[in-house]
Amino acid sequence: MDLMSFFANAKIWSLVAMFGTFSLIVAYAMWPGAKKGFDEAANLPLRED
Repeated sequence: MDLMSFFANAKIWSLVAMFGTFSLIVAYAMWPGAKKGFDEAANLPLRED
C-alpha cells in the first residue's frame, strides 16, 4: 500500500464517518421524544425567574 492509496482510502472513510455523524445528529433532532426538551430549551430565554 503506497501513500497515495492510503490518502484515497482516508478520504473515503472520513466522508463516510462525516455522513454517518450528520445522519445521527439529524435523527436525534427529529426524534419525537426529544421535542419536549427542545421546546423547554427554546423557551428558556423567555422565562422570567
